Formats: sequence, structure tokens, C-alpha cells
Amino acid sequence: MEREELPVDVLFVGAGPANLAGAIRLMQRIEKHNEAIASGEAEGEAFDEPMIAVIEKGSRVGAHQLSGAVLDPKALDELFPEWRSMDDFPVERFIERDEMIFLTNGGQFKAPWVPPEMNNHGKPIISLGRFCAWLAEKAEELGVMILPEFAGTELLWDGETVIGVRTGDKGVDKDGVPTDAFEPGNDITAPVVILGEGPRGHLTRKLVERRGLDEGRNPMAYEIGVKEIIELPEGSITEGFCIHGLGYPLDMGTFGGWFLYSMEGDKVCLGLLVALDAKDPHMDAHLLLQRLKTHPYIQGLLGQGKVTRYGAKTVTIGGWSSVPQVYTDGAMIVGDSASFLNPFRIKGIHLSMKTGMMAAEAAFQAMVQGDASAAVLKGYDTALRASWVADEMTFSQNFHASFEGGVISGAIKWGLQYLFGPGSAIKPFAADHEHMQKLRAFYAKGPQVPEAIPFDGTYLMSKLDDVFLSGTQHDEHQPAHLKIVDTEVCATICREEYGNPCTKFCPAQVYNMVDSEETGRLEMQVDFANCVHCKTCDIRDPYQVITWVPPKGGDGPEYAIM
Repeated sequence: MEREELPVDVLFVGAGPANLAGAIRLMQRIEKHNEAIASGEAEGEAFDEPMIAVIEKGSRVGAHQLSGAVLDPKALDELFPEWRSMDDFPVERFIERDEMIFLTNGGQFKAPWVPPEMNNHGKPIISLGRFCAWLAEKAEELGVMILPEFAGTELLWDGETVIGVRTGDKGVDKDGVPTDAFEPGNDITAPVVILGEGPRGHLTRKLVERRGLDEGRNPMAYEIGVKEIIELPEGSITEGFCIHGLGYPLDMGTFGGWFLYSMEGDKVCLGLLVALDAKDPHMDAHLLLQRLKTHPYIQGLLGQGKVTRYGAKTVTIGGWSSVPQVYTDGAMIVGDSASFLNPFRIKGIHLSMKTGMMAAEAAFQAMVQGDASAAVLKGYDTALRASWVADEMTFSQNFHASFEGGVISGAIKWGLQYLFGPGSAIKPFAADHEHMQKLRAFYAKGPQVPEAIPFDGTYLMSKLDDVFLSGTQHDEHQPAHLKIVDTEVCATICREEYGNPCTKFCPAQVYNMVDSEETGRLEMQVDFANCVHCKTCDIRDPYQVITWVPPKGGDGPEYAIM
């Protein structure tokens, strides 16, 4: 098949904060280099019209971005020291009130002390989608080529060296047969490929597996985050506030928490995070979010509101112990794809941005030397280990492992580490899906039927109502991007042993067991058009028979201000 080849100098895969910050830093570095050459301050050759490209699977930059998000501006201060005075910076509000709340079944109490690391006073509340769109504009002003609707599906190799990325074909039917509208994907070649695809990156997994970059590391660990934007009556919001919460609706054996931030106008974002190592096979984060909204404390704050947007995404929480080797011949890994999130602070945007910036410095050296071997790109790893990223990540390196035995014991273990230091040893933990218990083990008296929630389509939302508000769209004539190796597993042992947990944990109701006249039993039906690309199924499925792959470029959620 003839494919168009597009050669570039450096290719960033994914238009998230890590890669956009990296692309900007690389262009800044190139400009500084060229100025030094022109003024005679340095010797060498200037880079004439360097080709720096960022590909993004979403319909536009920001379409697939979802986060809380309170931004620690540490990396942004380095990238754009003047950002506070920039009229176009997309801030929602600055935090004036910062609280931590613990919810019981019917009450609440406020934490008397907040660790300094959790102090958010004065920090900006942002929409990550709007923030990434802003970064993309700044990158384009510097000459970066940004290509939305380009989904990377395969790495290109020369032996064991990465030399580029193949993007997905368009115009194929559900069986993979080309239609009259067929467009073959492109081969984008580059001496340096930087992978910043977010959690559970498709190409990152292939790179890590082929090159054994996770040897000696803990597996990646994740939480599922579900989030709604709620619009309140006019005049309801008068200040920037940030509330982080624990307790209800989660049990004491399940790690997670909730957050509530004010946004521009009279909007707030409410989100719930649940660890994907939850033992309960019927864990349903979306249902838990609706249950959270019925709590008297939350209902008192938000009960007059209307849900206007919804989304879901996984978050990496393995921390430093899950970070793989971040470089190899021709490629580097940045941001959430490499587990750069501090699970204690529940913050990762600043870490992602800084890793992208350090990878950009290594890419610049590769351009100068004409050598993108692992020996040169190792400069990224060297800089990383000498940076404030390593300092912050090392401190919380055993945070996730501490909570494997439950919330109470975890709080005690982490409290001791917080006071006396984490020590040098990294504690091992198992992959998330290995923690799920079978129905008979978790529900000794049989699965419990949860109390029904009176969905009203305004404040309390059914799963499908919320999926509509995510704006997600997929061409249903393309091959399903959720691959189940063997659906017989779904109909038999998974149904018997776990009760088909994917029908519960999927926050978009993609997986449904439906009656089949042909077999006379319940069979798996995959409604992939609902998918919001959170990748929870790929992570939590107890039999690991589900794999998420990129759909046609441009398909998926439209998160707008999420």
C-alpha cells in the first residue's frame, strides 16, 4: 500500500500538557541557538525552518483533555514566566478558599490541618482542555506544526530503533475493508519520537513491551476519575474555592476521594476518583458519583444545579515506583504515559510539563549532534533525576503501596512515611486487575442490590444521559476500537465468577450483556460508540481480554471546558 511519508525533525505524539510544553521549549531552544549562531556567540549551524510536529487523535487540541484541575504553576513559571500578566491565559479562578472534608454516611467534618503539599491557596483553577488549546496556540506561534485527527496506531522501526509513527487509516468498514472513502494513514518519520499519549498510552505500551523498559519496576497503577460540570443559579459562586474530600460514598477498603472546584461564572466541577485495584467486582464510579451528590453536604451546595458536561479518564497513581525507563533509541516517554503524577498531591500537570521540557532539551542535543541514540537521549533521564520532579516523586514513591491493605492501615503507614521519610526501598505491588475479588469472596451473602437513585436528568444523571453530555461520537461503520480476544469468556466464566464487571466499571455503558436468540444465553455487546477513551476496561478487566486501540482520528469525546 502506498503511504505518504512526512519527514520531520522531532515528532511529539499526543497534544497534552507534556508534549505541548516540550514542543514550545524545543522551539525556544532552537531560537536561542540560532540567535547565538547569528551573533557569533556560538559556532555551528543554525536550524533553518526546523520541522517540529505534534499529532493529536482528537478532533482538536483539548477535545480529549480532562482533569480537575488546580494547576501547580511551577513548570509554567519556567516556560512562560510572564503568564500571570498575559491577557489570554485561560484561568477559571484563583483559589481563595481551600478545604479538606471527610464525609460520613450522613455528616461531615473539616480537617483541622492540611499538609503544606496540599495547600492550593492562590493557585489557578483551569480547564485542562482550554489550557492545552492555549499552549497549542503558543506552540504554533513559534512554528510548531500541530496535526489534530491524526491517531498514532503503529511505531515505525529500523531494527530496534524507533524512526516514526504510522497514523490510522480512514474510510474502512466494520470488517476492516476499505470503502470508496478510504484514505491510508501517513508514515511520519523522525529521528526523535516523544510519546505523551496520557495514561495507558497505546504506542507507549508497545514500546515498553518491545524494549523491556519496565523491567524491575512496579506495574502502572490507576484510578478512574469521573467528573461533571454543574451550573448553579446566577450569583451562586462568588469566590475561587477548592475542596478535596474523602470518605462517603467509598468504603474503607477502597482508595479514592472526591473534589469540588469553582469555575468561571456560576459553574463548578465535581469529580470522584476510585482506585482501579478496588476489590469490589461491581465497583461503578459513575454510580458512586451520583450517590455522592445525594449526600446532604454536597446536595446543600449543589442541589439547585444542572449538570452540563460529563467525562471520565484514568489517572496514573503508581508514582515514581511505576516510572519505566523513559528513553531508548529514537524515543522518549513523558507525562502520564510514564506515570508522572504525584499520587499524594493528586497533581501531575506540572510534572508532565517539566518532563516534556526536559525531553525537549535532550531532543535538541540529538538535533545538534545528529545522533538520536539511547546514549544521547539518556540526557533526559539524567536531567530528570537531578530535577525537582525526582525530588517530589521520590517523596511519595510508596504512597500507592501503603494503601493496598485498606484506607485505615494505609493512612497509618503513609503518616509514618510522611513524618520520617519514605526510605530508599520501593515496595512492590500487583497490577490493578489482580486485586478484584470474585463475587463469592466479596459478597459472602450474594451480590448486594444498591439502593436506586432517582435519576432526574438534571442533577442526578443516568450513565447514558451523562454520555450524551460528553459529546462523544464515533463512526459506527469503522472497526470497533475495543477488542475482546474471546467473548466466550464474557458469557461463561467471567459472568459466573465476577458478574461481568465491565458492565459496571465502564463509565460510558459500552459493555452490555444482552439476550441472544442464537445461543439462548446472555452475550457480550460492545457499544463502542459510547466510549469516552478512559481505558478503564483495558486496565481493570480481570481476564485481560479487552484491549483499547485508537479509533479513527477525530472520533471520541468533545470535552470543551472539562
